[in-house]
Amino acid sequence: MKLKKASFSLKKRAKTFYFASLFFSTEKRNDIKVLYLFCRFIDDLGDNTKLPKKISIIKLKKIKKELLTKKTKNEIIHNFINLMSKYNIDNKIPNDLIDGVLSDLSKVNIKDYNQLFYYSYKVAGTVGLMMCDIMGVKKHSLKSNAIYLGIAMQLTNISRDIKEDLLRDRIYIPKEIRIHVNNNFNDIPFCEKLQKEFAKDLKKLIDTSDVIYDLAWEGIIKLPFKYRLPIAIASYLYQSIGTKIRNSNYNIWKKRIYLTKIDKVIKTFRVFMKLIYNDRVSKDLNTKGKLDKILKI
Repeated sequence: MKLKKASFSLKKRAKTFYFASLFFSTEKRNDIKVLYLFCRFIDDLGDNTKLPKKISIIKLKKIKKELLTKKTKNEIIHNFINLMSKYNIDNKIPNDLIDGVLSDLSKVNIKDYNQLFYYSYKVAGTVGLMMCDIMGVKKHSLKSNAIYLGIAMQLTNISRDIKEDLLRDRIYIPKEIRIHVNNNFNDIPFCEKLQKEFAKDLKKLIDTSDVIYDLAWEGIIKLPFKYRLPIAIASYLYQSIGTKIRNSNYNIWKKRIYLTKIDKVIKTFRVFMKLIYNDRVSKDLNTKGKLDKILKI
Protein backbone atom coordinates (compact mmCIF):
# COMPACT_ATOMS: atom_id res chain seq x y z
CA MET A 1 0.00 0.00 0.00
CA LYS A 2 1.51 3.33 -1.04
CA LEU A 3 1.55 6.12 1.50
CA LYS A 4 -0.71 9.03 0.58
CA LYS A 5 -0.40 11.62 3.31
CA ALA A 6 -3.58 13.45 2.38
CA SER A 7 -5.64 10.32 2.96
CA PHE A 8 -4.31 10.09 6.53
CA SER A 9 -5.12 13.65 7.59
CA LEU A 10 -6.19 13.78 11.25
CA LYS A 11 -8.24 16.90 10.50
CA LYS A 12 -10.10 15.26 7.62
CA ARG A 13 -10.34 11.65 8.75
CA ALA A 14 -11.05 12.06 12.48
CA LYS A 15 -12.74 15.41 12.94
CA THR A 16 -14.03 14.76 16.46
CA PHE A 17 -10.67 13.44 17.63
CA TYR A 18 -8.88 16.33 15.88
CA PHE A 19 -11.07 18.90 17.64
CA ALA A 20 -10.27 17.40 21.05
CA SER A 21 -6.55 17.23 20.22
CA LEU A 22 -6.44 21.02 19.84
CA PHE A 23 -6.54 21.28 23.63
CA PHE A 24 -3.19 19.49 24.02
CA SER A 25 0.18 21.23 23.90
CA THR A 26 1.86 21.41 20.48
CA GLU A 27 4.39 18.68 21.37
CA LYS A 28 1.76 16.28 22.67
CA ARG A 29 -0.54 17.05 19.75
CA ASN A 30 2.24 16.16 17.30
CA ASP A 31 2.93 12.90 19.14
CA ILE A 32 -0.78 12.08 19.21
CA LYS A 33 -0.85 12.68 15.46
CA VAL A 34 1.93 10.08 15.01
CA LEU A 35 -0.12 7.62 17.08
CA TYR A 36 -3.28 8.40 15.12
CA LEU A 37 -1.57 7.95 11.75
CA PHE A 38 -0.25 4.56 12.81
CA CYS A 39 -3.66 3.42 14.08
CA ARG A 40 -5.39 4.73 10.96
CA PHE A 41 -2.86 3.01 8.70
CA ILE A 42 -3.48 -0.31 10.48
CA ASP A 43 -7.24 0.19 10.42
CA ASP A 44 -7.23 1.01 6.71
CA LEU A 45 -5.34 -2.19 5.94
CA GLY A 46 -8.25 -4.04 7.53
CA ASP A 47 -10.96 -2.01 5.78
CA ASN A 48 -9.53 -1.44 2.30
CA THR A 49 -11.96 -3.24 -0.02
CA LYS A 50 -9.61 -2.71 -2.98
CA LEU A 51 -6.91 -4.75 -1.27
CA PRO A 52 -7.30 -8.57 -1.27
CA LYS A 53 -7.68 -9.87 2.28
CA LYS A 54 -4.71 -12.18 1.80
CA ILE A 55 -2.49 -9.18 1.01
CA SER A 56 -3.84 -7.24 3.99
CA ILE A 57 -2.98 -10.14 6.30
CA ILE A 58 0.55 -10.37 4.89
CA LYS A 59 1.08 -6.60 5.32
CA LEU A 60 -0.25 -6.56 8.89
CA LYS A 61 1.93 -9.49 9.92
CA LYS A 62 4.91 -7.77 8.31
CA ILE A 63 4.25 -4.67 10.43
CA LYS A 64 4.29 -6.82 13.59
CA LYS A 65 7.78 -8.00 12.62
CA GLU A 66 8.89 -4.44 11.87
CA LEU A 67 7.76 -3.28 15.32
CA LEU A 68 9.84 -6.06 16.83
CA THR A 69 12.97 -5.45 14.76
CA LYS A 70 12.46 -1.67 14.72
CA LYS A 71 13.34 -1.63 11.02
CA THR A 72 10.97 -0.41 8.32
CA LYS A 73 10.89 1.58 5.09
CA ASN A 74 7.40 2.91 5.82
CA GLU A 75 7.37 6.49 7.11
CA ILE A 76 4.28 6.02 9.30
CA ILE A 77 5.65 2.86 10.91
CA HIS A 78 9.09 4.48 11.31
CA ASN A 79 7.62 7.48 13.14
CA PHE A 80 5.57 5.21 15.37
CA ILE A 81 8.62 3.10 16.26
CA ASN A 82 10.33 6.35 17.34
CA LEU A 83 7.25 7.21 19.40
CA MET A 84 7.41 3.79 21.08
CA SER A 85 11.03 4.45 22.04
CA LYS A 86 10.28 7.98 23.25
CA TYR A 87 7.52 6.85 25.62
CA ASN A 88 8.62 3.27 26.26
CA ILE A 89 5.41 1.84 24.81
CA ASP A 90 5.17 -1.92 25.36
CA ASN A 91 5.33 -3.75 22.01
CA LYS A 92 2.44 -5.99 23.09
CA ILE A 93 0.00 -3.08 22.93
CA PRO A 94 0.26 -2.23 19.19
CA ASN A 95 0.50 -5.97 18.50
CA ASP A 96 -2.86 -6.44 20.22
CA LEU A 97 -4.22 -3.65 18.02
CA ILE A 98 -2.99 -5.39 14.87
CA ASP A 99 -4.43 -8.72 16.07
CA GLY A 100 -7.80 -7.02 16.50
CA VAL A 101 -7.72 -5.71 12.93
CA LEU A 102 -6.59 -9.13 11.65
CA SER A 103 -9.71 -10.64 13.24
CA ASP A 104 -11.82 -8.32 11.07
CA LEU A 105 -10.45 -9.95 7.93
CA SER A 106 -12.56 -13.06 8.43
CA LYS A 107 -16.34 -13.14 8.77
CA VAL A 108 -17.35 -11.36 12.00
CA ASN A 109 -20.33 -12.54 14.02
CA ILE A 110 -19.87 -11.53 17.68
CA LYS A 111 -21.59 -14.00 20.00
CA ASP A 112 -21.61 -12.20 23.37
CA TYR A 113 -20.48 -9.13 25.30
CA ASN A 114 -17.32 -10.90 26.48
CA GLN A 115 -16.15 -11.31 22.90
CA LEU A 116 -17.24 -7.76 21.98
CA PHE A 117 -15.42 -6.17 24.93
CA TYR A 118 -12.23 -8.10 24.24
CA TYR A 119 -12.32 -7.18 20.54
CA SER A 120 -12.97 -3.53 21.47
CA TYR A 121 -10.02 -3.60 23.84
CA LYS A 122 -7.77 -4.75 21.01
CA VAL A 123 -8.82 -2.17 18.42
CA ALA A 124 -9.50 0.79 20.75
CA GLY A 125 -8.60 0.09 24.39
CA THR A 126 -5.01 -0.32 23.22
CA VAL A 127 -5.12 3.24 21.90
CA GLY A 128 -6.19 4.40 25.36
CA LEU A 129 -3.18 2.64 26.87
CA MET A 130 -0.80 4.24 24.39
CA MET A 131 -2.35 7.64 25.10
CA CYS A 132 -1.58 7.03 28.78
CA ASP A 133 2.08 6.50 27.89
CA ILE A 134 2.14 9.72 25.88
CA MET A 135 0.55 11.63 28.78
CA GLY A 136 2.86 10.02 31.33
CA VAL A 137 -0.02 8.37 33.19
CA LYS A 138 1.39 5.49 35.25
CA LYS A 139 -1.36 4.70 37.76
CA HIS A 140 -2.90 1.28 37.07
CA SER A 141 -6.48 2.36 37.85
CA LEU A 142 -6.27 5.28 35.41
CA LYS A 143 -4.97 2.95 32.70
CA SER A 144 -7.99 0.73 33.33
CA ASN A 145 -10.25 3.76 32.87
CA ALA A 146 -8.43 4.55 29.61
CA ILE A 147 -9.26 1.05 28.39
CA TYR A 148 -12.91 1.58 29.37
CA LEU A 149 -12.97 4.81 27.37
CA GLY A 150 -11.47 3.12 24.32
CA ILE A 151 -14.07 0.36 24.53
CA ALA A 152 -16.93 2.85 24.89
CA MET A 153 -15.67 4.80 21.87
CA GLN A 154 -15.44 1.61 19.84
CA LEU A 155 -19.07 0.79 20.69
CA THR A 156 -19.95 4.25 19.38
CA ASN A 157 -18.01 3.55 16.19
CA ILE A 158 -19.82 0.24 15.79
CA SER A 159 -23.19 1.94 16.31
CA ARG A 160 -22.43 4.60 13.71
CA ASP A 161 -20.89 2.26 11.10
CA ILE A 162 -23.34 -0.64 11.26
CA LYS A 163 -24.47 -0.28 7.65
CA GLU A 164 -20.94 -0.40 6.23
CA ASP A 165 -20.01 -3.31 8.49
CA LEU A 166 -23.06 -5.36 7.53
CA LEU A 167 -22.16 -4.93 3.87
CA ARG A 168 -18.67 -6.26 4.74
CA ASP A 169 -20.13 -9.35 6.46
CA ARG A 170 -19.40 -8.03 9.93
CA ILE A 171 -21.95 -8.01 12.74
CA TYR A 172 -20.60 -6.68 16.03
CA ILE A 173 -23.84 -6.48 18.03
CA PRO A 174 -23.61 -9.55 20.31
CA LYS A 175 -25.84 -12.45 19.37
CA GLU A 176 -26.88 -12.79 23.02
CA ILE A 177 -28.80 -9.46 22.89
CA ARG A 178 -30.13 -9.56 19.33
CA ILE A 179 -33.84 -9.45 18.69
CA HIS A 180 -33.06 -9.99 15.02
CA VAL A 181 -31.99 -13.64 15.04
CA ASN A 182 -32.08 -14.46 11.34
CA ASN A 183 -28.92 -14.57 9.26
CA ASN A 184 -30.11 -12.23 6.49
CA PHE A 185 -27.96 -9.36 7.77
CA ASN A 186 -27.07 -8.21 4.26
CA ASP A 187 -30.76 -7.45 3.71
CA ILE A 188 -31.05 -5.06 6.67
CA PRO A 189 -29.54 -1.96 4.98
CA PHE A 190 -32.22 -2.23 2.27
CA CYS A 191 -35.28 -3.30 4.29
CA GLU A 192 -37.11 -0.75 6.45
CA LYS A 193 -38.96 -3.43 8.41
CA LEU A 194 -35.71 -5.16 9.39
CA GLN A 195 -34.14 -1.79 10.22
CA LYS A 196 -36.87 -1.01 12.75
CA GLU A 197 -36.35 -4.42 14.32
CA PHE A 198 -32.58 -3.95 14.36
CA ALA A 199 -32.99 -0.53 16.03
CA LYS A 200 -33.91 -2.30 19.28
CA ASP A 201 -30.55 -4.07 19.25
CA LEU A 202 -28.79 -0.81 18.45
CA LYS A 203 -30.46 0.84 21.44
CA LYS A 204 -29.05 -1.84 23.74
CA LEU A 205 -25.55 -1.30 22.35
CA ILE A 206 -25.68 2.48 22.82
CA ASP A 207 -27.11 2.07 26.33
CA THR A 208 -24.18 -0.22 27.14
CA SER A 209 -21.70 2.30 25.75
CA ASP A 210 -23.20 4.98 28.02
CA VAL A 211 -22.58 2.78 31.06
CA ILE A 212 -18.93 2.33 30.04
CA TYR A 213 -18.45 6.05 29.34
CA ASP A 214 -19.57 6.66 32.93
CA LEU A 215 -17.02 4.12 34.15
CA ALA A 216 -14.32 5.91 32.16
CA TRP A 217 -15.34 9.28 33.63
CA GLU A 218 -14.08 8.12 37.03
CA GLY A 219 -10.58 8.17 35.58
CA ILE A 220 -10.98 11.30 33.47
CA ILE A 221 -11.69 13.51 36.50
CA LYS A 222 -8.52 12.18 38.17
CA LEU A 223 -6.19 12.91 35.25
CA PRO A 224 -3.52 15.62 35.58
CA PHE A 225 -5.22 18.98 35.01
CA LYS A 226 -3.54 19.66 31.64
CA TYR A 227 -4.93 16.41 30.19
CA ARG A 228 -8.30 16.33 31.90
CA LEU A 229 -10.04 18.74 29.52
CA PRO A 230 -9.00 17.30 26.12
CA ILE A 231 -9.77 13.73 27.20
CA ALA A 232 -13.10 14.83 28.69
CA ILE A 233 -13.95 16.60 25.43
CA ALA A 234 -13.04 13.55 23.33
CA SER A 235 -15.15 11.33 25.60
CA TYR A 236 -18.18 13.61 25.68
CA LEU A 237 -18.16 14.32 21.95
CA TYR A 238 -17.93 10.64 21.09
CA GLN A 239 -20.70 9.78 23.52
CA SER A 240 -22.78 12.56 21.95
CA ILE A 241 -22.63 10.74 18.61
CA GLY A 242 -24.46 7.86 20.28
CA THR A 243 -26.95 10.33 21.74
CA LYS A 244 -27.51 11.80 18.28
CA ILE A 245 -28.14 8.31 16.90
CA ARG A 246 -30.68 7.74 19.67
CA ASN A 247 -32.36 11.08 18.92
CA SER A 248 -32.58 10.15 15.23
CA ASN A 249 -34.64 7.13 16.28
CA TYR A 250 -31.65 4.92 15.37
CA ASN A 251 -31.85 5.79 11.69
CA ILE A 252 -28.24 5.25 10.64
CA TRP A 253 -29.14 3.81 7.26
CA LYS A 254 -29.58 6.85 4.99
CA LYS A 255 -26.71 9.08 6.14
CA ARG A 256 -23.74 9.01 8.46
CA ILE A 257 -24.39 10.50 11.89
CA TYR A 258 -21.80 13.10 12.92
CA LEU A 259 -21.42 16.23 15.06
CA THR A 260 -21.41 19.62 13.35
CA LYS A 261 -18.91 22.32 14.30
CA ILE A 262 -21.67 24.08 16.26
CA ASP A 263 -22.46 20.82 18.06
CA LYS A 264 -18.81 20.49 19.10
CA VAL A 265 -18.54 24.06 20.37
CA ILE A 266 -21.75 23.83 22.39
CA LYS A 267 -20.83 20.45 23.85
CA THR A 268 -17.33 21.67 24.73
CA PHE A 269 -18.89 24.34 26.95
CA ARG A 270 -20.98 21.60 28.54
CA VAL A 271 -17.79 19.63 29.24
CA PHE A 272 -16.43 22.63 31.17
CA MET A 273 -19.57 22.62 33.29
CA LYS A 274 -19.47 18.86 33.73
CA LEU A 275 -15.88 19.01 34.96
CA ILE A 276 -16.65 21.84 37.38
CA TYR A 277 -19.99 20.75 38.80
CA ASN A 278 -20.44 17.07 38.04
CA ASP A 279 -17.98 14.57 39.43
CA ARG A 280 -20.53 11.76 39.39
CA VAL A 281 -19.00 8.40 38.62
CA SER A 282 -20.62 5.13 37.62
CA LYS A 283 -21.73 2.70 40.29
CA ASP A 284 -22.32 -0.08 37.78
CA LEU A 285 -20.00 -2.55 39.46
CA ASN A 286 -21.49 -5.44 37.47
CA THR A 287 -20.29 -4.07 34.13
CA LYS A 288 -16.99 -2.98 35.66
CA GLY A 289 -16.42 -6.43 37.12
CA LYS A 290 -17.24 -8.09 33.80
CA LEU A 291 -14.81 -5.81 31.93
CA ASP A 292 -12.04 -6.32 34.47
CA LYS A 293 -12.47 -10.09 34.42
CA ILE A 294 -12.35 -10.27 30.61
CA LEU A 295 -9.37 -7.94 30.36
CA LYS A 296 -7.70 -9.22 33.56
CA ILE A 297 -7.09 -5.70 34.86
